[in-house]
Amino acid sequence: MIQKLDKLVFILLIFLNLSAVHCKSIENVKTRPNIVIIVADDLGSYDVSLSGNDEILTPNIDALGYQGVVFNRHYTQALCGPSRAALLTGKYPIHTGMQHLVILPDEPRGLPLSEKLLPQYLKEVGYKTHIVGKWHLGYARKSFTPTLRGFDTHTGFLGGYVTYFNYTAWFSNTPYTPGFDFYHNEKVYNETVGEYLTDVLTNRASEIIGNHNPEHDPLMLYLAHGAPHAVDIMEKLEVNPEDLETVAHIKDPDRRTYAAKVKALDRSVGKVVTALKEKDMLENTIILFFSDNGAPIEGLYANAGSNYPLRGQKDSPWEGGVRGLAAVWSPLFQKRHYVSSHMIHVTDWLPTFLRASGATTYKSENIDGLDIWSTLDYNKPPAREEMVQNIDPIDGYTAYYYNGWKYINGTTSGGVYDYWLGSRSFDLNPEASSYADVVMKSPVWQALNPFATRLLKPSDVDDIRRKTKITCQRQYETLNTCNPLKAPCLFYLDADPCEMNNLADAQPGRVVELQKRIKELEKTMLPPGNLPSDPKADPALNDGLWTWWLDREEL
Repeated sequence: MIQKLDKLVFILLIFLNLSAVHCKSIENVKTRPNIVIIVADDLGSYDVSLSGNDEILTPNIDALGYQGVVFNRHYTQALCGPSRAALLTGKYPIHTGMQHLVILPDEPRGLPLSEKLLPQYLKEVGYKTHIVGKWHLGYARKSFTPTLRGFDTHTGFLGGYVTYFNYTAWFSNTPYTPGFDFYHNEKVYNETVGEYLTDVLTNRASEIIGNHNPEHDPLMLYLAHGAPHAVDIMEKLEVNPEDLETVAHIKDPDRRTYAAKVKALDRSVGKVVTALKEKDMLENTIILFFSDNGAPIEGLYANAGSNYPLRGQKDSPWEGGVRGLAAVWSPLFQKRHYVSSHMIHVTDWLPTFLRASGATTYKSENIDGLDIWSTLDYNKPPAREEMVQNIDPIDGYTAYYYNGWKYINGTTSGGVYDYWLGSRSFDLNPEASSYADVVMKSPVWQALNPFATRLLKPSDVDDIRRKTKITCQRQYETLNTCNPLKAPCLFYLDADPCEMNNLADAQPGRVVELQKRIKELEKTMLPPGNLPSDPKADPALNDGLWTWWLDREEL
């Protein structure tokens, strides 16, 4: 009897809390919610346990999804720099000149200065804006760097990756010496050399939260991790030994090293959410987690990740390069604790966050992202029917989606990434049998559960998790004829997420319709902004640094 009364009291408290949160929902949006964006680097779409993986348990990331919303069809670009450009501009890379490859370490360009970025919009309505971690949108001139593009502070690295303890980068396909790349604002920052990169970035993000005054200004924090990106082949074991111990059950040494990096990433999410809790900021905060692209299974920076069961990988036109999970949480959302199958693109976050912040100037800009606030708030279907995954005139490939159908013409790297890569047997984590309990004991669950809209049980966790599963259609031999280097391929992605059956021959009229639309889009494209390499970027000529060499040579 007492237990029943306790349960009724708990439910009543939840109801009262919900009513208060619901009433405050619109009010808090008007008073500018804090925005925390956490981005992983090259994380495989199957490498969070929320997706059903029982090999690497990620209870903090998972808890963010269970307590909030899991977007099972969250799309990015196939490479890190273009994805970051799309996030911060709200535009497809074809409209910013970022559609081919990434900005190379010796390339004298940046994301065009004519582009207005998310932190610049947010500063107009009073936000304090911070970036911690990876930039990768150009540093040949200081004017390309974060603190001159709308961020109040930056602690992290400017290029594509650094080693996890020494913060240097060496690119084996260039003639240059290794260079140091870690800054606080515009100054070289070497005080934490020897400390593990993921933890250093996490501590800095937590420090920013701890020092923030939420009564005075709203916060925008962009935590762009380097994990679990691989470093150069010369530096294999770039992991925290304590994290490595937690994945000792994984037999393959490369996979085990990768898993340790993912565990550090999960710890980071736990610490950041805990910092928000300790600062009493959660009741007016939106937290978003996703990866910039899929894992590279093969190639120079292969990291032993998995995009199972999707086709392809990073730097390819296939789903394994662009489709992943996103977990987003806020007590401002009226509906939570579910998996959404709505298709979301990384460009959608800019107008959505700006709408929540009260900013309006973005409406006069020609952005590609859609405001999905009503999708976040109560799972209303978004207006998006179309998605330009990429049109790359240099590599000569197009990947385009419209209303369930995906068109691919051409590919990358001669087609070596066009398959279902990285098929492996996964080693069961000993704690997998008590998965729900592990999640419910995590710091993120403990911090967010007081805001839950209903009493969540282990069975709810298991039920939500089951709904993230991607089920491949049966592969028919007569339809397994796709070679995008010879002819366009067409997939009905809504029923065939693993891109197993090419329907181009069966649907010639649809192929023609999509090609007509792609030609219209090509008329709106900017040419790729890629520039020839500049050997003056060599760290040996710049005090051992990857730095704004164009400014230095003009002094």
